Amino acid sequence: MEWLKAQLRQGIFGTGWVNAGISIVLAVGIYITSEIYYALNHGPNVIFLRSPLDDLIPVVPPFVIPYVSLEPFIYATLVLLLLFRTRIFQSAALTMIAVWFVSYFFYFFLQSYIERPTLTGTDPLTQMIRDVYASDNPYNDFPSLHTSLSTILAIHWWRVDKRIGIPVAVWVTLIVMSTVFVKQHYVADVIGGLLLAFGASRVFLRTVARSTGKP
Repeated sequence: MEWLKAQLRQGIFGTGWVNAGISIVLAVGIYITSEIYYALNHGPNVIFLRSPLDDLIPVVPPFVIPYVSLEPFIYATLVLLLLFRTRIFQSAALTMIAVWFVSYFFYFFLQSYIERPTLTGTDPLTQMIRDVYASDNPYNDFPSLHTSLSTILAIHWWRVDKRIGIPVAVWVTLIVMSTVFVKQHYVADVIGGLLLAFGASRVFLRTVARSTGKP
């Protein structure tokens, strides 16, 4: 019980009204910023980044599971950080918002496109991939938001506690790999997403979360 109280003192209920207000504003900002994605998810594309390496990568249906896990992973992480690490939450939120807007710059001015394969399998996992295709147009590919957003959260979990960060990093690695194994992104999209995630996280962890203590 004392351990839990100590953790809560670093969260939204223990760091004062100012931090709580900032965190709530950032939570709303995350939602509003994320919704812009849909307005940009259309053609025509300006760039097409398929490489010979991409042609060698097969569709691997089990990877659809980590792929579709991104949204609940984001929600769960942000709620937990909000409750237990307000400053880390603020850093993660600002990093995500910054990365979204950099990505939106590309989607607006240098729209990208992925050519998806025709799937013939009838198993449930292949059907899940078809559902992913049906719910998301084949644009907004470079840089990969699946890659950047999941990596940002892994980096911030690592900052909270490496004991949590290691299994999270393993799962995020699967999420990142899934983007090419379900043919939602090309390798170049993944590289762009990783560079964005590490660069932006470095900036905001140094400025916003620099005074956050270890648990």
